[in-house]
Amino acid sequence: MRYLGGKKRFGKEISDILKSYAPPDKYPTYIEPFCGCLSITVHMVDDYKTHISDVQKDLILLWKEMKSGKFKYPQTVSKRKWVYYKNKPPSATRAFVGFGCSFGGKWFSSYAGDYCKANADYCKRTRDSLKKMEKSIKKINRIYCKSYDKWETKGCLIYCDPPYENTNKYYAVDKFDSKKFWDNVRRWSKHNIVIVSEFKAPKDFVCIWSKDKVTNWGENKPCKITEKLFIHKKNKK
Repeated sequence: MRYLGGKKRFGKEISDILKSYAPPDKYPTYIEPFCGCLSITVHMVDDYKTHISDVQKDLILLWKEMKSGKFKYPQTVSKRKWVYYKNKPPSATRAFVGFGCSFGGKWFSSYAGDYCKANADYCKRTRDSLKKMEKSIKKINRIYCKSYDKWETKGCLIYCDPPYENTNKYYAVDKFDSKKFWDNVRRWSKHNIVIVSEFKAPKDFVCIWSKDKVTNWGENKPCKITEKLFIHKKNKK
């Protein structure tokens, strides 16, 4: 499913790095407090007891319904239906429409059909993408709708893909406090292995991986960015 800031392109590569820093025989539980579109989660469920969360209610309802096998996939999403769901209460279908049928996966930013070629079907693309994830989603142990700072845990592998500082506003949730987030990561890092996706990090964190990619975040044309993974210096290999 298209999702602003999603890591689908690098999902397997990032998951391999996470496993190298916290192998499942030593860290049997994997926690992802910003689960988003599950690009990393689907590569972790076979090796770890997996717990995920997000504050975006629609997404969590979607993952819960898919886990239970109750989600009914929309067959078509017209612009009229897209506008209709934009103003409706949170639901699994609203997540499908708001992310999967919006241009670039940006929450109800603009209707994807207005930018597609005549034979492109964003609804079908999203439906097919989610169906490929069904088996992995059913293996997730626990799914929560809660803020990252509500997690209290020890001896776990934690991967964070938070809203990036000084980038496009993530309209699906409220304003994000990056300073508070990094303070929380420091606290977690005392008793867990914590790895964070971001463009930059405070000086007491070190970059353990980076990869360039081209995105459509630029206002007028695609731009190149460098995705990075950071870990607290005390936990670097």
